[in-house]
Amino acid sequence: MTQYFSDAVVEFLHQQGFEYVAFNPGASFRGVHDSLVHEDNAAIAPSIVMACHEEIAVAIAHGYYKASNRHMAVFTHANVGLLHASMALFNAWCDRVPLFVVGGNGPLAADLRRPWIDWIHTSQHLPKVVEDFVKWSDQPIGQRATLESLYRAHQLMDSGMKAPVFVTLDFDVQEQRLEDGVRLLPADAARPAVLPALDSRAAGELAARLRASRLPVLVVDFSGQDPRTLRPLVALAEATGAAVVDRGNRLSFPSTHPQNVSGIEGDLLAAADLVIALDVQDLASALGAFLDLDDRGAPPPGTHVVTIGPGELLTSKWSADHMPLVPVAQAHSAQVLGSVEALLAALAAAPGDASGARERAERTGRLAAAHHKARATWAAEAERCAGQERMAVSSAVARIHEAVRDEEWVIVNSGSVTVDTWVRRLWPLERPLSCLGLNGGGGLGYGPGASVGAALAHKGDGTLCIDLQSDGDFLFTPSALWSLSAYDVPLLVVVMNNRQYQNSTRHAERIAAARDRATEHAHIGTGFEENPVDFVTLARAYNVHALERVESLDGVVPAITEAVAWIKEHGRPVLVELLTE
Repeated sequence: MTQYFSDAVVEFLHQQGFEYVAFNPGASFRGVHDSLVHEDNAAIAPSIVMACHEEIAVAIAHGYYKASNRHMAVFTHANVGLLHASMALFNAWCDRVPLFVVGGNGPLAADLRRPWIDWIHTSQHLPKVVEDFVKWSDQPIGQRATLESLYRAHQLMDSGMKAPVFVTLDFDVQEQRLEDGVRLLPADAARPAVLPALDSRAAGELAARLRASRLPVLVVDFSGQDPRTLRPLVALAEATGAAVVDRGNRLSFPSTHPQNVSGIEGDLLAAADLVIALDVQDLASALGAFLDLDDRGAPPPGTHVVTIGPGELLTSKWSADHMPLVPVAQAHSAQVLGSVEALLAALAAAPGDASGARERAERTGRLAAAHHKARATWAAEAERCAGQERMAVSSAVARIHEAVRDEEWVIVNSGSVTVDTWVRRLWPLERPLSCLGLNGGGGLGYGPGASVGAALAHKGDGTLCIDLQSDGDFLFTPSALWSLSAYDVPLLVVVMNNRQYQNSTRHAERIAAARDRATEHAHIGTGFEENPVDFVTLARAYNVHALERVESLDGVVPAITEAVAWIKEHGRPVLVELLTE
């Protein structure tokens, strides 16, 4: 049997455990496409997830990884496909998600190019489009070099700080017959390097500080990317009586735990004398929420700030996603899970005295009282808003939970900052990976594709996957509904339709007010009220089952209940549109 280099690429994907590959089809990787569908490769080829846009294909892989910590490969077509994919790659970069993206390129050998199309779809250095927001990129020439690049990319995306990688496949190389002697490397050649945890000395010193602290605070953020971290973090908080602030890029700590004071940290933690930040992206904002930082961004005297995580190992020369520099007492480039376990071991080796135990008990009592008061206040606010003429987001979020609370649910996308905030206030987020959060980069168009990928990761396991989908984000990439329907992905899409780009509307109101101008024009150029979108009809056009639009709060529970029953019976997606404020 004649083998082509593209067959070896498929063998590589199989060897490294890729179950799926997502793409919008393009001629620049037609060789690999043929190998993926060739009958002789049927036993090893990853399943294809076709998308109607490269931004959607990348987002599908993004959501798939966040839901499962498993990789889905992505192929992009030449120049134009990568340009379409670039927004989604930026989201993944900011969201610290390792994506394996391979881009077809036209023949670098000019004499092999077809007239016109191969010339405009061939780049001298294709990775330049995205190289400032991927961890590593390469444009190899030749079969051996290409295989080595694929292994290196796979290794690097998961080493230390996780992030996307990009490798090009030359049009001609992938279509060549496999050269004699070209074969795969051992599977473990792509094994990532492991970042060490805190050593015993550093862990012992920090444990001593924790025992002596009057008000220790754990700030968590991306630590929840590894679901194994949640349980030891809870143990660490309980052993030390520390307050916990979850910044929300991942679900890193149970929202219902009495020591979780996220969203109410303010004056409550102003006297913190020890802050341990675990894989925190925006440390300045995290600390500024409860400490009085000086004009250099430094914490007040007497507050000892320690950072643990891989953040310093990866920065972009192009994007300022590294955030403001905060002077800290100690910065450890270390694995979070192992470091938390090392701290627990150090605490167990030298437990505190009885007076320290009393102080911890009193402190956790104060934290618990503040925690329970805040959650009761938020629930009361949602109930108070239930009487509004236009459905409040808070009330809708509460009713959706009421309808699904007995299910094994996962919120695969929480739509917008407003929706995400109310989910964290009202829903019991207790299981690792039960709320996957937002897009990371602030780029609209993420939600539909990412939700498809996350629900695909859960397909067949009985989990109810819920996409709390903002309307503006949806309108960037509505054709993700095609992939959702085509692959029978069981997903509950709840469109929170306020008929506006609310963030832009609020900005328009603020700038008008600041200039002492009328705010009633803020909706111009920021909303859809005068020409509304019918999301129900849109979904049905893509063969997605959709219920009639819900315009009153009383209709939310019946509609969601009906939608969940339909998903269970048919194993296919359902869309419910809610008209909100």
